[in-house]
Amino acid sequence: MSCALIPRNRLQRIPKSERLAHEYCFFLHDACVHMLGEYERERVHYVRFEFRDADEAEAFERYANETDSIVALKMVGRLDEAKRVAINTITLGMVSDCLHHIYEALRCMERWKVVVAFNLLRKPLTDSLVYLSWMFSDEDDFYDAFANQSPAGLRPKIVGNRRQSIIDAAVGKTMLKGVVDSDWLNEVLFKPAYPQGLYRIFQHAVHLITAEREEIRTEPENFNFIFKNHTDNDSYHGLYEVLPTVMLFLSHVIEGLFERMHAKDTGARAAFQTRSVLGLYLLSDHPDCVGNVRTILGDLSTVLACPKCHEPLTLTKHNMARLLLAESFRCKSCGRAWPFPFSYIF
Repeated sequence: MSCALIPRNRLQRIPKSERLAHEYCFFLHDACVHMLGEYERERVHYVRFEFRDADEAEAFERYANETDSIVALKMVGRLDEAKRVAINTITLGMVSDCLHHIYEALRCMERWKVVVAFNLLRKPLTDSLVYLSWMFSDEDDFYDAFANQSPAGLRPKIVGNRRQSIIDAAVGKTMLKGVVDSDWLNEVLFKPAYPQGLYRIFQHAVHLITAEREEIRTEPENFNFIFKNHTDNDSYHGLYEVLPTVMLFLSHVIEGLFERMHAKDTGARAAFQTRSVLGLYLLSDHPDCVGNVRTILGDLSTVLACPKCHEPLTLTKHNMARLLLAESFRCKSCGRAWPFPFSYIF
């Protein structure tokens, strides 16, 4: 099943059972790209303040020409402003890099380039996700490590020892408590023995031979992924079993970081949070999850009808996915598809 977010010709190589999950991941990616573009266009990441006097302004300009703006802010005693500039700059740069990798990975999955996709996903999901979560959950602690202990204090080994607590705190600061489990995230992304985890897949995608740890050891007379049939569906099943939830968490961390720069419109924020969480529920095999979404959207079937044949909206799983992810619906009677600005409800 798909929701018409992505053209059909791009989904031909994605197994039918995973197409909605693939589109959902693209929906989250596109929502984050929209946020990033909006904040960059409005220059929300800029830090604005007034100098105390002409001497301070002159000193700042002189130091900035000799070093850079962050160092110059520190040298004139503007420590809070220096921190804000650093955090905002890191956020935009890291989010942009993260989304570039995810986009290319998802496009590779559409072309049977699954090993390349796994390579591309490794950095945003095992590196960027942790640093972004750290900035989001404890900005002061992150900045202290960045400003006073870098690069040693930011090494993967050091951060790895705190990873679980960082993810715990980040989940607690989103509205995903009860939806995403922090222990599960840590297992899926970083534990080689976890059966449905991505750690083993990522290591095999990066290295031809993995021999140090038994859980990810290459099979005898084999190279990792070299003899794998790229058209096998199991790679898609394994990835899309976990990727939507991981990306839901990542997208809410990104939203939280942008919200800290400048508060979003409350309606836009509610629309993103509702669409992203209900969209995940539609991927569940549990009938109660789909039933809950149908209950929440139930009022739409009483007010929304096909403009051509006037048949009331039927809340099939396909139509619910279209409403939430593609902002459209298809009339079950005449078969026509119609746009519907779901976000405007908020």
